[in-house]
Amino acid sequence: MGPLRKIYEKVAGKLKGDQRAGLASVGWMGMSFGSTLVCKLGSNLVLTRLLAPEAFGLIGTAMAFLTLLDWLSDLGIQPALIRHKHGTRADWLSTGWWISTIRGTVVSVLAAAAAFPLVEFYGRPELLGVLLALSSTPFLQSLRSPGMPLLRRNLKYKGVFIDELTKTAVGSISSVTLAFFIPSAWAIVGGIISGSIAGIIGSYILVPMKPGRWNIEARKELCSFGRAIMINTIVMALWLNIDRLVGLRFMSATEMGLYTIAFNLVAVLEALITRTCDVHFSMLSRLQDEQAQNAWQKTVAKRVTMWLMPILAGGIMLSQFVIDLLYDERYAGAGIILSIFMARLMIRGIGQLQFQHLLARGEVKNATFAYAVALAVQFSVFYPLVTNFGAVGLAISGLISTTVLTVSQALFTNREVTKTCPVMRPVIGTAAWMIVPIVAIGLMA
Repeated sequence: MGPLRKIYEKVAGKLKGDQRAGLASVGWMGMSFGSTLVCKLGSNLVLTRLLAPEAFGLIGTAMAFLTLLDWLSDLGIQPALIRHKHGTRADWLSTGWWISTIRGTVVSVLAAAAAFPLVEFYGRPELLGVLLALSSTPFLQSLRSPGMPLLRRNLKYKGVFIDELTKTAVGSISSVTLAFFIPSAWAIVGGIISGSIAGIIGSYILVPMKPGRWNIEARKELCSFGRAIMINTIVMALWLNIDRLVGLRFMSATEMGLYTIAFNLVAVLEALITRTCDVHFSMLSRLQDEQAQNAWQKTVAKRVTMWLMPILAGGIMLSQFVIDLLYDERYAGAGIILSIFMARLMIRGIGQLQFQHLLARGEVKNATFAYAVALAVQFSVFYPLVTNFGAVGLAISGLISTTVLTVSQALFTNREVTKTCPVMRPVIGTAAWMIVPIVAIGLMA
C-alpha cells in the first residue's frame, strides 16, 4: 500500500458510503489540479518567451466572447441529469446528448457569424481569423460521449481527472510545439482545438456509450429544470466575462495581455475550486433530506474558511514574487493584477459553495438575483475604474462585484436554511482573511 493510500485510509476510516466516495473524489480533483497546474504553468512559461503579450490579449478576448456565448445558451443539461432520478437511464443520457449537440452547432454558427462585427467593434483585423477558428470549439465539445454526466453523478472523479488531464496535456503540448514554428496567437488556437479533439476521443474511451434515440418525456423534464439554470447562467456569464470581453476596447492589447496572464494563473486555482464544488454538488444531490444537506453545507463551509482561505491569503502576498519568478520584465505589471485576482478568488470560492447549495435545493432564482445585483454593480464601477487605473481598475471592479455577489447570495438564502446553516459566518471569515494581506501590501507599497 503506497503512502497516499495509507493517508487516505487513515482519514477515511470513519467515513462510510457517499462520504467516503466524496472524499476520494476531492482527492482526484486535487490530483487534477496539480497535473493541470504543471501542464498550464509549464506551457505558459515557454509561450511567454516565444510570444508577445499582444497574443495573449487577443486570445483572452476571443475566449471571453466564446465563453459568454456558450454560457448564454447553457441549458443546464448536465446538472439536470445529475440531479434527476432518471439521470442514469440510457435514453435520458442520449436525449441530453442530442440537446447539447444541437445547441453546440448553433453556438458555433453564431460565433462564426459574430466574428466580423466584433472585429469592427474592437478595430483589430488580426482577431478575425482567431475568432473564426475558435468558433468550432462549442460544436466539438458537444460531441463528447453521452455518458460523461455519469462520472459526476456516481462520484467517479478518477475518470474526470483523466479527462481533464488528457485535454490539458494535449492542448499544452500542441501550443508549445506550434509556437516554435508559428510565434503568434495561432499557436494557442491550435492547442485549444487539439485539446477539444482529444477530449472527444477520451470521453468515448472513459464512457463507451453511443447516442441513442430521443425521449420526449426526458426532453421536457430536462428542459424544465434547465430553463431556470439557463437564466442563471446567462446573468452569470455576463458577469464573469464582461471584463475580458470589453477590456480590449478601453486599453491596449499589451495591457490586456498582462491582465490575461494574471487571469490564466488564477484560472488554474479557480478550476480546482470549481471541480471541488462539482463534488460538493454531487454530494448534496445525493442527500435527499434537507437537514442532512444543511449539515453537510455547514461543515464544508467551515472547513474551507478555516483551512483554505489562509493559504489563498498567502498567495496574495506572493503574487508579485510569482510573476517576477516566472516571467521576464515585460510581464512585471501583472503582479498587482494577480494579487487582486487572488483576493477575488477567495470570496468567489465561498460564493461557489453557496451557489451549489442553492442549486441542489432547486433555489436557482435566488442565485440569479444575486448575479444580477453583482452585474449591476460591476457596470456602475467599470468605466471610472478602467479609465483611471487601466487593467488594475478592471481587476478591482471584478473584486468589488464578486464581493457583492457572495454577500447577496447569503442574504437571499432561505431564512429557514440559515437557522441550521449560518451563511454569513463563512463570508465574514473569508473577508477577514482577504482584507489582511491587501492592507499589508498597501502598507508596504
